[in-house]
Amino acid sequence: MSELINEMNAQMAVLPAPVQYWMNWMMLVFVFSIVFVWKHKAARYVLLSLVLTMPVAQAVFYLSGTVHLLGIAHLLIWGPLFYYLYYVEIKPTGIAFNSPYAVWLLLLMVTIAISLIFDIRDVVLVAMGSK
Repeated sequence: MSELINEMNAQMAVLPAPVQYWMNWMMLVFVFSIVFVWKHKAARYVLLSLVLTMPVAQAVFYLSGTVHLLGIAHLLIWGPLFYYLYYVEIKPTGIAFNSPYAVWLLLLMVTIAISLIFDIRDVVLVAMGSK
């Protein structure tokens, strides 16, 4: 198992700097959910999704051998999370950006949306043999 993680980390280490910055940003936004877990059920789901994404991503890497398909884990877990956040947190009441939670939720939603777009792109490129 440690060899698998070492290989995954080695492939991630050679990704372009902007991709690594993006991965760090995603981690920061998701981990920041810890600030809100005591008051907001959605923040607990966000933290849970972060925890679940890691073993799913490792399984995807184990099966594919490439970090370019790790986005499948995002599609499987963050796609439903995005849907939940939108339909349960935002749509019923709208969102006024007058609290730290609301600002974080906006940053999270934008981050998830951008990530899912890149993840779909990567899966298509791998399927086409371009990655």
